[in-house]
Amino acid sequence: MNVYRFRRHPFPAWITLLLLCSACNPQASENEYQARIRRTSYGVAHIEANDLANLGFGEAYAHAEDHACTLADIIVMVRGERAKYFGRGENNAHLLNDIGIKALRIRERAAEDLRRQPEEIQQWFAGYAAGYNRYLEQTAKDKLPGWCRGADWVFPMTVEDLAAWHRASILQMPAAMVASAQPPATAPPAVARTAAPPATARAAEPPAIAEWAMVKHPSSSNGWALGKDLTESGRGMLLANPHYLWVGALRFWEKHLVIPGKLNVYGAHVLGIPGVAIGFNEAVGWTHTISAGERSTFYTLDLVPGKPTTYRYDGGEREMESRPVSVEVREQDGTLTSVEHTAYFSHYGPVVNFPGMGWTAERALAMRSANWDNEESWRQWLEMNRARGMSEFQQAHASHQGLGYVNTIAASADGVAWFADTSATPNLRPEAIDAWKQRRDSDPLTKQFWQRGLVLLDGGNPLFEWADDAGARDPGVVAYAKMPQTERSDYVFNANDSYWLTNSKALLNGPYSPFHGEPGTAVSLRTRQNDLHLSNRASNHPAGEDGKFNLDEIAQAVLSNRGLAAALIQPDLVARCRQQPSAALGAERIDLTAACGVLEKWDGRYDLESRGAVLFREFIAQYESADFLDKGRLFAVGFDPADPINTPRQLAPAAANGDLALENLARAVKLLQAQNIALDVPLGELQYANKPGRRVPIHGGHGSYEGILNLEQSTTNNTTLEPLELPKRIEGSRFLTEKGYPIATGASFLMVLEYTAAGPHAKAFLTYGQSGDPESENYFDQTVHFSEKQWRPVLFQEEEIAADVQREYTVQGPR
Repeated sequence: MNVYRFRRHPFPAWITLLLLCSACNPQASENEYQARIRRTSYGVAHIEANDLANLGFGEAYAHAEDHACTLADIIVMVRGERAKYFGRGENNAHLLNDIGIKALRIRERAAEDLRRQPEEIQQWFAGYAAGYNRYLEQTAKDKLPGWCRGADWVFPMTVEDLAAWHRASILQMPAAMVASAQPPATAPPAVARTAAPPATARAAEPPAIAEWAMVKHPSSSNGWALGKDLTESGRGMLLANPHYLWVGALRFWEKHLVIPGKLNVYGAHVLGIPGVAIGFNEAVGWTHTISAGERSTFYTLDLVPGKPTTYRYDGGEREMESRPVSVEVREQDGTLTSVEHTAYFSHYGPVVNFPGMGWTAERALAMRSANWDNEESWRQWLEMNRARGMSEFQQAHASHQGLGYVNTIAASADGVAWFADTSATPNLRPEAIDAWKQRRDSDPLTKQFWQRGLVLLDGGNPLFEWADDAGARDPGVVAYAKMPQTERSDYVFNANDSYWLTNSKALLNGPYSPFHGEPGTAVSLRTRQNDLHLSNRASNHPAGEDGKFNLDEIAQAVLSNRGLAAALIQPDLVARCRQQPSAALGAERIDLTAACGVLEKWDGRYDLESRGAVLFREFIAQYESADFLDKGRLFAVGFDPADPINTPRQLAPAAANGDLALENLARAVKLLQAQNIALDVPLGELQYANKPGRRVPIHGGHGSYEGILNLEQSTTNNTTLEPLELPKRIEGSRFLTEKGYPIATGASFLMVLEYTAAGPHAKAFLTYGQSGDPESENYFDQTVHFSEKQWRPVLFQEEEIAADVQREYTVQGPR
């Protein structure tokens, strides 16, 4: 049953009053779920119920109205049934996913996790599953909104499916790497492993180290918390700026959840997860960034000759556990066949396969995750949502230690700013850490892993077993008291670099495990740009003459679109270009006169109308990521840990055999001219979000190469099967495609928040819109507003919501 209320009521007054009363005070029986939903502008859902079970029911129903297709695809994935409905997939991708999911026993472990939760959380999840199912029951498959309309793979979920998605999202275990790990000469053709390279090639970086680094850090973010000393109001302020996918399962969905007298929280979470991950209540606001810390360790297993599933350990031998799984596969003719497969597990965890360094007769590779036993995150999220102040918010972290892979940046109504990396982290004894550091210096493979932020240990030496830590949530992980954290009255921030630089005035040097990140290490241009803005040292002085922020100043700062790379080297580049307005590329000499003029006029920003941004992007992207961290090919002044915000800097001088900077500028000029792109083309003509029927221009840029806060870039969608256009990349360019710069990841749930005497006040963008249905106006409305930098108000107070209700309805369903 749905009771609807629209802005204009074509009913007599007494009928209208009756409908309103039934919506405002719904009465549900003990055998029925019931929740009140109000949709305000942009489709934002305000959901109210009398307990968590009914709240979950209402949240899932509203969520399904916007994203039923994505949640349906998630269910297929966590059941290990993609191959059943979609076939083996390109390069057996679906089959490998299913084998890995089943070998890791994601659903079985999730069911165990759920049984250990308090009753109210079990009921919360049960209500959520029921709400999604109620929506499917009331909506014919050929009426579903979005890309799954009419699909036979859309079916009701179980509460175990929901728990499995929660477990899979926090575990971040590479299912395909588990599935493709096979002993030598035993891999079936369907899931062939990749053999190790010859010994002479071992010094080269295995390709999958880079691939796993992408899995480990799938997204980036900026997070600011401002304390009372840095705000005009004398209260706390927050910037939430996660850079997540614009397509697939890692999109955010915005929500306002209310249980009168018990819960009142506003914010967003990724699709299909109940509650609020980033948001605020009356007392505290918070956001997250992907942590630079380690969530897992890898182990080399030296194998016993002639026994490829037996490894040496502490002078003896240990046999791997073989775990058979069976996967249904839809063949090309539509028939279903069964693929039998065996996965292998060491006592550390699953044996995994890196392309380029697979399982050989001598060695295998295993992985252990600090989130394998993490069942505490559900309770922690709920307590964070309910927190009545910073101390309760911090206690949720201390009591549960359940966050999987993120830093927390929080601000309270009374003006406290807090940073902490309380995510699950492996705990090694000091002597083991010292031994690992020695291996990191002496062993090429260990060094290569660490260069990508991965820890490789000797799996035969018990020294490298994880150590128990008093106060930790589970054996083998770091306890809360030993995790990096700091509380300030001015500011804290994070932009995905190590914890040590959360405030340039108060560096956080430990002592902490290096698996939380290492102090004194170079940081990205984006991290430097964050601190320059917060400390008011950026050239635009974002906090104004008084040095204190208000809400509009934070909003303007994050979308100022100023590039730090340009600020550091643009004047030097223009001056050198004026002195030598040409450069040789092989036998060809490229005229740089016009390019010099374009860059000289450019203001260093990445707005829609910016002329010069494209040329500078193609120039700066000719360098490698390592060039941005110290002196060398790009910078003349090297990194100084005593001055991490201002170093490295200054354009590197020309070498005796040529000027690399001018050569890279020449490469950019040649590339753009070959594509018939004007050197001074406005950024908005090339950078866009692809929405059906319209191409929306998008401002912003790349954090690592351009040093911009407003990160926007292209990516693939490896989370769901939702279609995503991926134009062919232009040879010679890191970012440009045949259609320009398509944006598929970046600023997502972008929110600025301040606490006032009247309560929290916020404004936001959900940049890709609240709905995943291309036929809905809420699929593109906020994208257009974001393009125009037109922030929308966040409606939290009752009078604000009541004045803007576009649709109101009560949803009900059997328990």
